[in-house]
Amino acid sequence: MNQVMALKGVASVGAARGAGYAPQHRPDAPITLEIRPLSACAEIAEAWSHLAGRALEAHPFAEPGFLLAASQHLVAFRDVVTILAWQGSPNEPQRRLLGFIPVFPRQGLFLPDALIGFGDRRIVSGAPLLDREQAGAVIAAVLDPGRQRLLEGRGLILRAIDRDGPLASTLAGPGGTGLVVRFQPAPAATVSDLARTAFGGLREALAQRGKLALVEPRGQAGLRDATEIILAMEASGPRAQAGQATLQDTREVGFLRAMTRGLSRARQCRIALLMLDDQPIAGAIVLGRGTRSWLYLAAQDETHAALQPLPVLLAMMRQAAPARTILLPGGQATCGDGALAMGDLHVLPKDSATPRDLAGRARAVLRRSLGRLAGSRLKPPRAGAA
Repeated sequence: MNQVMALKGVASVGAARGAGYAPQHRPDAPITLEIRPLSACAEIAEAWSHLAGRALEAHPFAEPGFLLAASQHLVAFRDVVTILAWQGSPNEPQRRLLGFIPVFPRQGLFLPDALIGFGDRRIVSGAPLLDREQAGAVIAAVLDPGRQRLLEGRGLILRAIDRDGPLASTLAGPGGTGLVVRFQPAPAATVSDLARTAFGGLREALAQRGKLALVEPRGQAGLRDATEIILAMEASGPRAQAGQATLQDTREVGFLRAMTRGLSRARQCRIALLMLDDQPIAGAIVLGRGTRSWLYLAAQDETHAALQPLPVLLAMMRQAAPARTILLPGGQATCGDGALAMGDLHVLPKDSATPRDLAGRARAVLRRSLGRLAGSRLKPPRAGAA
């Protein structure tokens, strides 16, 4: 039987940290749910990283190196809460983390009926981390009506999900999860110039000006220096003229430095520079590993902009690792050979569409809203106010 604990604002017992952390998989153990602020998840980073390594749909935007840096530096991430699904009791030092689902905080009077997965322009893939062997069981536990008073929502909406990815396929497949899954596609993205630029002639034109070389630093010092070079190139280009360069926002640049440092330790960050006679003329920060990675930030030297060194850099990166696809925000491949079908995934209990259930949910939302209104303190009017 699934259990639910309300631990809002209270630090729970996290998984044991250290090299010996290796929780056992116990399919018959109950699933315990916990709500915890994202900023308080640093103490479970070991269990979090362990889950990321065996997740059904893993990506760098759900890694500790990304989200913890975001919660520390970016205002939009300060109030994010996470639904944690554990296997085992909270007193076990090596309980197993099965689910990590960031959601928007549920505050205010009239709230949407469903839980909304957290979304942000920096998160281009929003799949939560779910244990690949128990993904359906975790979602079913989150949507269990017995936990409604704790989580205050019926149904779950996940943002920026690949329609053909493992998460959507598993939840919508004939797995017997008892869930209703609907996919709402995102508006079609325009074809990026990076995806349709032919780089062959550009590379030859650049090679006539000097020796071209692809440089990908591996050590922390080299990655840090390459990051600063890319930031400087971006700050000298058109984004700086529009006031949108990363270096023009202290919070954004602090996040980028911390994020690339954290993800590089987990080998989830690839930074490359295109050198022309030992001078950098383009740079790219790519997140993720395996067969799929995402272009997060790229810049080029404006003195060579006519020859478009950035597409040349991305093409050389693909040639250096042909098994890896570099994707743009929106799911479009930089090589122009197709795109992912991204959108919102709506997951509901099987009985959520019946008239009786709809009426009960409407009454529950009204009761919660009136309860918040009755519990709020109304400020007295100012003297002389109409």
